Amino acid sequence: MGAYKPRLTRPEAGNKYYIRKASGGYSSAIVGSPRDAQNDVLHNCVGYAVGRFAEIGGPWLTPVNAELFIQYAKKQGLTIEQTPSLGACMVWQGGTTQQAGDGAGHVAIVEVINPDGSIITSESGYGASRPFWTQSRVKGTNGNWGEKPSKYKFLGFIKNPAVVDLPDGVRWIEVELGPTKELREVRAALIAGENYIRLRDFEDILKIADVEYNAATKRPVIID
Repeated sequence: MGAYKPRLTRPEAGNKYYIRKASGGYSSAIVGSPRDAQNDVLHNCVGYAVGRFAEIGGPWLTPVNAELFIQYAKKQGLTIEQTPSLGACMVWQGGTTQQAGDGAGHVAIVEVINPDGSIITSESGYGASRPFWTQSRVKGTNGNWGEKPSKYKFLGFIKNPAVVDLPDGVRWIEVELGPTKELREVRAALIAGENYIRLRDFEDILKIADVEYNAATKRPVIID
C-alpha cells in the first residue's frame, strides 16, 4: 500500500466494511447496539475494528469477544507486538478471567503515531452514545494506554501486515501517471531518494518497459 491514510471520521454510509453480510456488506460481526442506520456493525468495538483492519488491507480478524482477539490472531499467523504501528489493532482484556461474565474487553485501531510516542486511535463501543470516535492515548507508567487498570488490562498490538514499515529517512510520495507524466517522474523520485512510490494507476506502471514492481520490497525498481 502507499502512504497510510488514517481514519479520523466515521465510516461513510454504505461502506461495506462496516455492514453485515446479511445486510449486503462484508462483515461477519454482530449488529451494534444501538443499531446504526448507516453501518450496522457500529456501536460495537469488535465490528468496527475488524472492518477497519480489513479496510486498511489486512485480513479479516475473527469477530470474537475483544479480549480474545490475540488468541485468534495468532491462529491466523499474525504478529503480536508491544509497540504501536499504524493500522494495528490494540487489544485490552476485561476483568481477570477472559470470560464474558467479567467483561468482554475492548479493541481499537492505531491511526496516528506522534513524535512523543502518544497515539490517536479510531474506535467504537457496544452501547456507546456515539457510533465512532477518535482518542488520544499515551502508554503511561502502567502500560495500559489510557484505560483504567481496574477495568481493562492491555494485552498487545496485532500488527496489520498490509502496512509497510519504512526505513528511517524514507517517505511515501504519490506519482500520478498519465499521457504527460511518464517514466521520468518515477526516475526523478527514485534519484531523489524517495524510493517508496504510491502509484494512483498501477496498471500504467506495468506498461512502462523499464520499470518493474518488486513484490518483495513493495516498491517500483528501475531497470538499467
